[in-house]
Amino acid sequence: MSLEADKVVMIFIVRSDTKMSKGQIASKVADVTQYIIEECILRKYITYVTWKKFHGSQKIILKLNSQREFYELHSKLLELSHEQSFPIKIVKDDQKIKIGENIPIVLAFGPIRRSKVDHVVAHLKLL
Repeated sequence: MSLEADKVVMIFIVRSDTKMSKGQIASKVADVTQYIIEECILRKYITYVTWKKFHGSQKIILKLNSQREFYELHSKLLELSHEQSFPIKIVKDDQKIKIGENIPIVLAFGPIRRSKVDHVVAHLKLL
């Protein structure tokens, strides 16, 4: 994936090995979007305003193939989020989807400038 360095985006990473339907994925992405936006407002995260006003609230959904890869990526992004102060959230399975109890499904973070996370997510494919 090639990222345009100046764009501010919110990024979602979905596990493709869970075999969720498109509707289930959409539901989880919507849930985590709401959380991230609320967190941005609560923190008065200035990049959120830039993302919303000047970058069209752009979102990117990427996929990866395993829980191990998911947690490795989460670890890298968590460290980066402490440095850059952007919100990050994991959504786990619940009783509605019934994949398995507490299995991580979606990782969301941002809004953030693409150039700041490209080195972590550039290898992932679009969903």
